[in-house]
Amino acid sequence: MYRTRQPFDVTLFCHYFQELSHTSGLGEMAHYPQHGSTSRLLHSVAVAYYSYRLAAAAPLSFHMREMVRGALFHDYFFYDAQDGDPAHKGHWTRHPQIALENAQKEQWLSGIEADVIRCHMFPLTLQPPRFREGAVVSLMDKLCSVYEFFCRKEPYRGLRRLVLGQEN
Repeated sequence: MYRTRQPFDVTLFCHYFQELSHTSGLGEMAHYPQHGSTSRLLHSVAVAYYSYRLAAAAPLSFHMREMVRGALFHDYFFYDAQDGDPAHKGHWTRHPQIALENAQKEQWLSGIEADVIRCHMFPLTLQPPRFREGAVVSLMDKLCSVYEFFCRKEPYRGLRRLVLGQEN
């Protein structure tokens, strides 16, 4: 059963992020590029943050904590996928499973969290999300990726400050 609708609460979002970053290797993702000048960590934080904002504004109820955790782990792999290494061929369809396995090594994941990670590349991968949380994260992942591609100079300036405590 879904919880009642929750308003957007930036303090709660930051708590979810801090909780996970203190109990996993999430911070290590800051060392890997994602799109343009965006690190994989900043990309994952943005996807989680904007998924949370969208879900809070929707006329539906969501498992917010599980959605945020799944979104933060959706690209949880530790290599540069764009480095030209032949071992990374097919990365875009394989990395959801790699991210899921990496996350499961460090955390117990609920079915919703696992589904968010496993299905975030739909429709590129053929497995659609089973839960609305996964559909929201999959959509936000695409929107954030497009934004990062076109806004390469300083993406997510406010979000860097708010969540990561970075000035630039």
